[in-house]
Amino acid sequence: MPDGSRAPLGLLVLEDFLGESTAEVGQVVVSPAARVYEVDGPGDWLELARRYPSDVTASRRHDWYRTTGWTGRWVLPDWAAVAADWDGVHVSVATYLATAGRLLPLAPEGGAAATLLAGWGPDETWWLTDAATSAGSATRWTSLRDEPLSWTPVPSAASPD
Repeated sequence: MPDGSRAPLGLLVLEDFLGESTAEVGQVVVSPAARVYEVDGPGDWLELARRYPSDVTASRRHDWYRTTGWTGRWVLPDWAAVAADWDGVHVSVATYLATAGRLLPLAPEGGAAATLLAGWGPDETWWLTDAATSAGSATRWTSLRDEPLSWTPVPSAASPD
């Protein structure tokens, strides 16, 4: 990155970089009472899928078969059901590296089904309720297309060049 700048981790580790060239990044304040489900390994992801199952076979079978070879039923957590018990779900870096894109069979508890951690980034939290709220203004970032490590902050109008 130019001049030793440090971009937010979420911009540098996009799972599917699609050539985005702008982003806004801001801080959030998380309620001290927030209930966050920690995904600290493949077993924690499996537990979410078993406890809150949503059949996603029709929408995922084609792509996930090409990745895993699995021809059975696909299950992901039902996020509305998860939100009844948890405010957010956090996937650690280690879990992401060990689990993303890996076929995770639900059997025997889940029958002939499997799940997959997909669409997440390392050290990412999905907030399912309003337990996390925006804290102040966001910073705009820009990058060169096709160069996902080129993120630099855009100076605000009040900042000198």
